[in-house]
Amino acid sequence: MKALPVDRLHVLEDLRDMYHFKDVDVLVCEAFANAVDIFLEDKIKNPKIEITLEKVDENTGYINFHNNGTPMTKAQFDKYHTIAAKVKQKGGGIGFAGVGAKVFLASKLGGEIFTVTGENNKKFFASRMAREDNDVGYEEIKDLSKIFGNSKYQHKYGTTYRVRLNSHGYKDLQERLPSIVQFWWNYAILKKQFAVTVDGKSVEPFDPPGDKFKKSFTWKNHKINCFCWISTEEIPQERQHIVYAVHGKRIMNEPISTPVNFKQDYFYKVFCLVDVTHLAVHIRTDKESFQKNWETNGTRQAVQKFFVEFLTENGLLGRDITKPKTDEIVNEATKDLDKLLSSVEFKDLDPFLTFRKRMLPTPDQNGDIPITETTGEGPVGGDEPVEDPGEGGGAGDGEGTSFVEDKDGKEPGKRKERKSRGIRIIPTEEHPDEPLEGWVAPEQGAIVINILHPFYQTMMESDRFGKFGHFNMIRVLIEALIRHKSDELNWDAKKTLDTQNGLLHKMWRG
Repeated sequence: MKALPVDRLHVLEDLRDMYHFKDVDVLVCEAFANAVDIFLEDKIKNPKIEITLEKVDENTGYINFHNNGTPMTKAQFDKYHTIAAKVKQKGGGIGFAGVGAKVFLASKLGGEIFTVTGENNKKFFASRMAREDNDVGYEEIKDLSKIFGNSKYQHKYGTTYRVRLNSHGYKDLQERLPSIVQFWWNYAILKKQFAVTVDGKSVEPFDPPGDKFKKSFTWKNHKINCFCWISTEEIPQERQHIVYAVHGKRIMNEPISTPVNFKQDYFYKVFCLVDVTHLAVHIRTDKESFQKNWETNGTRQAVQKFFVEFLTENGLLGRDITKPKTDEIVNEATKDLDKLLSSVEFKDLDPFLTFRKRMLPTPDQNGDIPITETTGEGPVGGDEPVEDPGEGGGAGDGEGTSFVEDKDGKEPGKRKERKSRGIRIIPTEEHPDEPLEGWVAPEQGAIVINILHPFYQTMMESDRFGKFGHFNMIRVLIEALIRHKSDELNWDAKKTLDTQNGLLHKMWRG
């Protein structure tokens, strides 16, 4: 078989497009990632990344990245030029896609990369990679003067990347380079994982005025370290709340709530920079997001919970959002469910979980609701008879009769408090990995709500005015009831959806 042809330039363009930030940001991040991987793999002492900018003329400049990591071997150097070569184990470092700074060959801001790796200016391997016409290629170089020309730059032990920039790229880096490094590698700089200089000047971490706290907590045997800030000035939006870092590099940030939960304007003045290096294996190729799975979801939930607790301890929240307002919601949902499940339309979903006092339809000539007499549908396994039902009662579990609220009913009635079977709702944090958000638990006589479920958490954390959480709990309750009764009910998809929507719409008051 013949190998399929590859449009190398187009591949690099597609790889470049998967990043969400500027091309020069990608260039800096990938040059750093290559260095950090070597630092980690070879346990380099006093690791350094030195960056210099050189203006050649009005249209051209160069940026040099030098790291003092172990130089490449000849085999490594040869493989380095392969696009998307699998040279690194994912999770062992931050660079794994075999792309690196090569994506900058596809950028309109550049198009040429020199690489020098070795011990000095005599013992080295060097190459030029460039975009020419509609393709990219490389050539080995034996004379460093062809790379640096009359430049004052001298290659030292380690690896140097020298990248050509047009005037726009050079100007952008000239203005923003320290802030780019600071933005993407702030955790590494704070922890002194390596030192960074730009034109000989040290890059300092982003460390806003106010209070900074060094914290740690444990999740699933992973010790998670972080820094938390309560700033006296507003934090840029892209840094607010939680910023996740892996091997020192920023991956993403996410807000934890909306301003309504915060006292005063602290919503804009707090953030947590957290090291989740154990998630390195789950980073997407763009290195700006995580794959979604139980470990990333669980980690993010744990981080969110930790940070909210930190905010609560420091008196920054208007209410404690670490614990959803389940009592308030449960009481309302219970009342609404009891009422609706005693009606003709929805009585088939009543699981008769436990004895409770509830308002039941009862014949009364002076009543203000229409009711209908209904027949019980046989015993529900293991349930005891209703104690002292008095007159009337809920739909029976024997062969007797009872009354249900019915808009088309011909008899008048009232709701009276009777001891009967009803719905209990139990929030739980005991099943964080359970795929269901809620389920009927006959042994507990309740519907259990899994408040650590990722979607449930998302709804609560997005809950600006207490509506999303309430709506979601109602939805979970209804789905749990339908799922519990699915084996008993001979419903087609339309009947199931109609019943679900009917119950949802009647319970939801917006």
